[in-house]
Amino acid sequence: QPTYSTRTAPGCVASADVNGDGKPDIIVTNAASNNTGVLLNTGNGTFATQRTYSTGYWPGTVVAADVNGDSKPDIIVTNSYSNNVGVLLNTGNGTFASQKTYSSGTSPGSVAVADVNGDGKLDIIVTNSGSNNVGVLLNTGNGTFATQRTYSTSSWPGSVVTADVNGDGKPDIILVNYNSNNAGILLNIGNGTFAAQKTYSTGTAPTSVAAADVNGDGKPDIIVASSTLNNVGVLLNTGNGTFFAQTTYSADTVPYCVIVADVNGDGKPDIIVVNNGSDNISVLLNYC
Repeated sequence: QPTYSTRTAPGCVASADVNGDGKPDIIVTNAASNNTGVLLNTGNGTFATQRTYSTGYWPGTVVAADVNGDSKPDIIVTNSYSNNVGVLLNTGNGTFASQKTYSSGTSPGSVAVADVNGDGKLDIIVTNSGSNNVGVLLNTGNGTFATQRTYSTSSWPGSVVTADVNGDGKPDIILVNYNSNNAGILLNIGNGTFAAQKTYSTGTAPTSVAAADVNGDGKPDIIVASSTLNNVGVLLNTGNGTFFAQTTYSADTVPYCVIVADVNGDGKPDIIVVNNGSDNISVLLNYC
């Protein structure tokens, strides 16, 4: 495999066409170097040397999305030890402005973006692991954000995604609570506000969550990696934003990160799991 140098302790990666040439580029957080690196795609699957941009202390999760409406993907990053979220606006040609920071809770762990209040602008959702809550920062326009509004979770919320789980056309929040061994669902009640979380048991120490319609009924289901039980749990959506108890499937040692994608082209989402303890990847094909 070809490798590309980063800075110290690269932690999380995202991909987006940041310079508008039709080729996906790489964005990586360099946690111990306190910066994020952008590696431009030079064609044929090769990448230029990274250009780095300063972040806060110990950048963690990163996503790329157009937050200011100029059709160019910007960078949103959690700065875990600075207790804030950094937004780096894309200035064109794959370059970025200095980050602007927005206060989060303690130890922001994971970030997602979605238009939670229906105004056509992407908002920020961040899990505050040390504060046991999730923060929602509404986009006020031009890539700026309001002070976060927080919603209580269980202990040590981590991975977070959004999906419309109850079919009302509004994105809801789905997260895992690492120390509480559960997944939390916060339903969007309109205008960017959310109901109290409802929890569903997972395996112990859930580290990662994804949402996808795995059984073809048109409703997004929940997929969770439980790191100490070496399995993946699938919680099927029963409708109205409620879920059945999980069905578990064996992974390898310390499953740490999970995504879904149709890897065999049969039109059904499959599960891909990174196993941190066994240094491999598991692929669970969907036979629904």
